[in-house]
Amino acid sequence: MRTSGAGPAFEVVSAKLTPKDVVGGSVLKYENGRLTMRKVGLIEIVSWAFNVKRSDMVVPGWAEEARGMPTYGIEAEADGPVPQDRAKLMLQKLLVERFQFAAHHEVREGVHQVLQVAKGGPKLKEVAAVVAGRHTVTNDGVNSRINCTGCSIDEFLGFLNVTGLGGPIYDRTGLSGRYDFTLDYGKYIEDSDAGHRLNALMAARIDAMRELGLKVVEARIPIDTFVVDHVEKIPSEN
Repeated sequence: MRTSGAGPAFEVVSAKLTPKDVVGGSVLKYENGRLTMRKVGLIEIVSWAFNVKRSDMVVPGWAEEARGMPTYGIEAEADGPVPQDRAKLMLQKLLVERFQFAAHHEVREGVHQVLQVAKGGPKLKEVAAVVAGRHTVTNDGVNSRINCTGCSIDEFLGFLNVTGLGGPIYDRTGLSGRYDFTLDYGKYIEDSDAGHRLNALMAARIDAMRELGLKVVEARIPIDTFVVDHVEKIPSEN
């Protein structure tokens, strides 16, 4: 399905390429009808607007996350407080109008890392509800643990896929509940030089999953891929 410019729109919009001399980190915040993005790359903008994981997205080469990629500043305001889902539709419209954005979904098959339930079944404590406002996944780097409180498998993998290397891990466990568990991976970390530290951490986390009754294997699977057909590097004038 291609994107379109129909639907709700922000009342006040500014969208600009970030000047190279701008300092400070990136900001992505939505609150009470106001969207603020500073030094944000195209991948992050599209990911937020369309609820697409970065690993499931194909973008032009110039927009790939690497040193020197362009970033953007977007300030947009609705005519009043609106739910975040509606704000995302507004950002989609902004992308179409200001960036000439067009994209489609297609299924692409390939060999990927997948999470499965190991023989003997999962060793996770299922919980009935999640406490509002509490982070479901937290990292205890000092003790080499990832603590999950009422988290889904998707949230758990979302954390790993952001902090690890070696490509994304896709959920094929069939587990749809929310769980309390701790991934204690410290004893699986091998001595490694600084250049391979992140790879060693990810390998240790994968090894530690066996204690939870889970395993990571390689398998050929179809992936719903969000393909960006066209996007202008420089948005049209405000």
